Order: sequence, then C-alpha cells, then structure tokens
Amino acid sequence: MSNELVRSESSFTPAVDTGASMSVAEGSDSFRAYSPARKAEIERIRDTDIDRYFAEGLDRELLAMMRDVTGEARPTDPMPVEVSRTQMMETPEGARFVMETERMGGFRTQLQRLQGAIGGMVRDLGDERSQRVFMERFDRALPEPLRYAIYDQLVMGPPSFVVPVTADKVKEFAAADPGRELVREWGSDAPETIAKIWKRVDNLKAAIGEDGMDIFKDWFNSLEIPHMKRVLQFIAWGR
Repeated sequence: MSNELVRSESSFTPAVDTGASMSVAEGSDSFRAYSPARKAEIERIRDTDIDRYFAEGLDRELLAMMRDVTGEARPTDPMPVEVSRTQMMETPEGARFVMETERMGGFRTQLQRLQGAIGGMVRDLGDERSQRVFMERFDRALPEPLRYAIYDQLVMGPPSFVVPVTADKVKEFAAADPGRELVREWGSDAPETIAKIWKRVDNLKAAIGEDGMDIFKDWFNSLEIPHMKRVLQFIAWGR
C-alpha cells in the first residue's frame, strides 16, 4: 500500500528528483519530492513573480517538499501519478496493472480514485501511527502479486447487483464482532451488504487462488477488531 500508492518513510529518498507527494485533497500530480534544484526554482518564482507562485500552487508544492525534508509527511499523502506509474512499471505485476487501468478509463483516473478511496479508509483507522502500522503490515504480509490483485478488485468496485444472503447467513456473519456490530448498523440492508462482501471476496479468491486467499485471511485475522470492521465496510462500499 505504501509501496505503490502513498508516500512513506521507507519510500522517500531526498536525493532523488523523481517526484513528490500531494495531499489527498489536491487530487493532482503537480507536487514533487524534495530536490534542491526544484526548491531553488520555486523560491526564484516566489521572489520574482508572486502571482504565478500562488496561481500555479507552488506555495503548496514547496510546503509538501518541506514536509518531506522534516519528516512531516502524512501517511496517506499519495504519490503523484507519474511517480506511481514509474514504480509500478518496474515489475511485471505493476506493468500489467498500469496497462489494464489504461483500458478502464485511464491509469490516472483509476489511480487517483484508488488513492482517494484507500486514503479515506486508512484515515479512519486512528492517529498517524496507527495508519502507518496498518499500511506497513499490509505491505509486509501481502506479497506484491497479491497486492496488485487486490488493487484490481478495488478498481472494479462493488458489484451493482447481488442476491441478498439468507437470514441464516446473516446470523453466521453476526456470530462475532465486528460482524455483530455491522449487522446492527446495517439493519435491513444487512443481507444485501453481506452479499456484496462475499461476492467481492469470491472474485478475489478466483484471482489469487486458495494459497493467496489463505495469506489474505491471515492478514485480515491479524487486524484489531475496529480495523476489521473498517476493512469490511470498505469492501462493501468501496470507500
């Protein structure tokens, strides 16, 4: 998660001038990683053409650079599109993901949707330390091919139609937390929402096989109950 989609301490290299991160709210790829040359260029524009400095969002780019330098980058700040593309193209799985999303509305569009959705989910998991721990464990527990298979499923989004599960299946889902709490929250929508979860899990299993699903289950079962709950909501809603 932190390897391909967002910045992290492990992925940040100050000496490399290949790109930056941006805040989730900005939704563009104009922010670059720290580079002395780029910093000097922005400062020159600031000192000579203040209107351009603000009009082009260079004030925010400079702030993002300085966050990187001081280690104040937020865990869910996504990488810009071209930086993610470059990193993904270095592996067969990543290159396939790039090519497939190009055919599904464009890599840029799909990546930014994915970054926004995952960023929103991760921000709900607690403070920045909790967010970083969640993402690092995700990266550590799930090998790269499996991560990209998950990204593929997330890009496709929740199913538009499912057959609601039976009352017995709802009871099974609610046998323990977080299922119990989710069923209470979903109320009459529980049968359909649970069906969406199972449908997406079945689609993932078809893509990664029994061995991959065992790895995914081990990761999911290692989560704290509140994090399990948020992941299940994310699977159901896609956000």
